[in-house]
Amino acid sequence: MWIFRNSNSVLVSNELFNFAAMLTTRIAIRYVLGLRKFSTTQILSLLALLGIFLGSMAMVVVLSAFNGFEGLLKEIYHHQDPDLKISSRRGKTFELEPQVLNELKNIEGIAAVFQTISDKASLQYGEGQMVVEIIGIENGFEKFSRLDTLVRNGEFLVKSGEVSLGLVTEPVRNALQISLRNEFELLKISYPKRKKILKLGTSKIYNQLNLRPTGFVQMDDQRVFLPIEDARQLMDKAKGLSYLEIFLKNSDAEDAIKSRIFKLLGNDFVVKNETEQHEDLFKILKIEKLFVFLALGFIILISSFNLFVSNSMMVIDKKKDLFTLQALGMQANDIQNIIRISGWLITFLGLVPGLLFGYGICVIQKIYGIVPLGMTSTIIQAYPIEIQGFDFIIISVWVLLIGFIAALNPAAKARALIVSKI
Repeated sequence: MWIFRNSNSVLVSNELFNFAAMLTTRIAIRYVLGLRKFSTTQILSLLALLGIFLGSMAMVVVLSAFNGFEGLLKEIYHHQDPDLKISSRRGKTFELEPQVLNELKNIEGIAAVFQTISDKASLQYGEGQMVVEIIGIENGFEKFSRLDTLVRNGEFLVKSGEVSLGLVTEPVRNALQISLRNEFELLKISYPKRKKILKLGTSKIYNQLNLRPTGFVQMDDQRVFLPIEDARQLMDKAKGLSYLEIFLKNSDAEDAIKSRIFKLLGNDFVVKNETEQHEDLFKILKIEKLFVFLALGFIILISSFNLFVSNSMMVIDKKKDLFTLQALGMQANDIQNIIRISGWLITFLGLVPGLLFGYGICVIQKIYGIVPLGMTSTIIQAYPIEIQGFDFIIISVWVLLIGFIAALNPAAKARALIVSKI
């Protein structure tokens, strides 16, 4: 017979305290291992464990998929966009003095600065016609831009001697059925003249430019890249630009370079890095990820109701055992800990396998791509996956917190039951 504590004791030795803690844990483990018996209490406990397991696994998989899409978009935009983009706060176009532009190019850490002008225009090829965004780029842009890695057919070339050339994106190519082999058909770009003094209905109210296609860029936007000189002539804008594209020598110095640019240009300009250029899209992704986390977390919260009920029924089911332990000298706090630890163990046994299974599914999907996107015209064929340790931490904290709260009330009832008998 074990005698744990006497009600008249004032001090409890460390050895006795550790022994009591170890014994309460072992009794709790025995109660949890009793789940193999199919009583109502055990069935509810198994359902709670299964709910926590499936919820944890689903959260790992879904959050990793969101991380994968975010990482994929960042990789795509990294090749499409410059390291920094400067635009005006007050209008679509702006002008810079040559001296200011030179000072900007001489900022330490900047590899190159390119002027760009863009606007909407009408593009015709053969019998097809559509509205596209024309982007005029400076000579040498291809040496620093990462767009050349997205050219699937042809080459990144917009000028050859005195001949004007153009690159089109894949959506434009598919819509107009553009072919690089057809040397007799050109890209015909029309842009409204700034002074429409002629009669409407005649083609003379438009400036027109013919370009030979040289390549196709893998982008979702409907764009045409052409020399900036031709774009200025087409748009009747001898001066002005839409934005400046800046490429850095080292991205680690990005914040310092942005500060120097602000000091040079003032607050009338906006300087955005790669992520800020698509800030709204990434915000939407993060909000969607948050709502998915809350939805799956709510499912786990509902599953914890089974844990609460099973722990409450365990108090009733093990009532005789608890009185026996109390008669042997175990105090009410120790009996309370037995019920509390039992609930925590069920939570832990559901959480850990859920995290491991979710991690395994993510690794298999990342290596083999067993779940396809179901779309034939995408850059990737399977759902992207990116595993982040922070997701595992936040999932564990959420699940353990729910399990901790669900076990509090049944444990308090067990304590009250023993106290009422003293």
